[in-house]
Amino acid sequence: MQQRLSVSEATALVKESLETSLAPLWVEGEVSNFVAHRSGHFYFSLKDAAAQLRCVMFRGANCRLRFRPQDGLQCVAFGRITVYERSGQYQLIAERLLPVGAGELQAAFEALKSRLANEGLFDPARKQRLPAFPRAIGIATSPTGAAIRDLQRVLRRRWPAIRLILRPTRVQGPGAAEEIAAAIEQLSRREELDLLIVGRGGGSLEDLWAFNEEVVARAIAASRLPVISAVGHAVDETIADYVADLRAPTPSAAAELAVPDVREVRAALAALWGRAPRAAGRRIETVRLRVAALGGSHALQSPLDRMRQASQRADELLARMQRAAAVRLQRAGHRLAAVTATLAALSPQAVVARGYALAFDAGERLVTRVVQVEVGGRLDVRLADGTLRCRIEERTCGGGMDHAAPRGAREEHEA
Repeated sequence: MQQRLSVSEATALVKESLETSLAPLWVEGEVSNFVAHRSGHFYFSLKDAAAQLRCVMFRGANCRLRFRPQDGLQCVAFGRITVYERSGQYQLIAERLLPVGAGELQAAFEALKSRLANEGLFDPARKQRLPAFPRAIGIATSPTGAAIRDLQRVLRRRWPAIRLILRPTRVQGPGAAEEIAAAIEQLSRREELDLLIVGRGGGSLEDLWAFNEEVVARAIAASRLPVISAVGHAVDETIADYVADLRAPTPSAAAELAVPDVREVRAALAALWGRAPRAAGRRIETVRLRVAALGGSHALQSPLDRMRQASQRADELLARMQRAAAVRLQRAGHRLAAVTATLAALSPQAVVARGYALAFDAGERLVTRVVQVEVGGRLDVRLADGTLRCRIEERTCGGGMDHAAPRGAREEHEA
């Protein structure tokens, strides 16, 4: 009987066999199921019409990429085949990844450009307007390059009062993109600045690549201040140019776009100053003509007539108001008289005057039923012309009669 292996042992044996028998190789295919894990590792597959190969590119390798892989991109990967023991699947551990076709850098440029455009970072609606007369400008560039010299020369010549704040940064090589992004972020937080210029002098596509990195693009998009991109020459094109609020073909052109020319401003002010007396004279003449026209109008020639007409109109309105008030008062008086007559007819005095009487007991309570009084009790009977004080000799309750007791007996009882 052959030796039995556990699953782990069998998988380890396959892994060892693959890793020792297969040398590192190049594999070409279409990227699919791409995932950038929060750990920094890339997970994806390379596929063709007949098969697919799972791939992993660890953070230490993918940080050197000059583009970001995405689904549908045709790439060639270099690495070694191994087995991921936990799932028992073989995979390619990629050490290098290159786009196929237009070249690595150009493909990376187009891929990032397309992705950021889809996110809306190039949308003209989100771009900020440049200030007409900036007080201070922040510059993110190399302190030793030709760009900073050109910027300073042109800015000082055009607008001598401008204040410049340089944030030195590398503009090419590893880590340059992160430095540029940090410089943009720091300058954007400075309250005294009105505008930022980001750029460098000319160079090859590789030299300018830091301005094609995503980190720089997002720093420009997040800037509180308007940003002018001034990278390379007029023929150069970078991602920073698309994201910036304004693209200048060169650093010198950026300076000309950033500030007005003091000589042109002075000439414009002088022209305005020269036109001011003529404009004031035309304004005065216009007002004089309007006053003359008003002076000849009927309204100003006969002000007393207008006042009299207004007074007459006021008298008419007052008379109408008085007539309306009198009618309302008369109607209200009629209604009051009718209500008063109704109340008078229903009052107790009117009832008594018609032959009726009101009886009150000793407690001044109105008596309305026989049972409210006792034989021998006293009542006050009010008539129309006075009051009768009466003693109850007898009472009839439902047909029966109660008689008063002998006076002496009643006094003994009360004693």
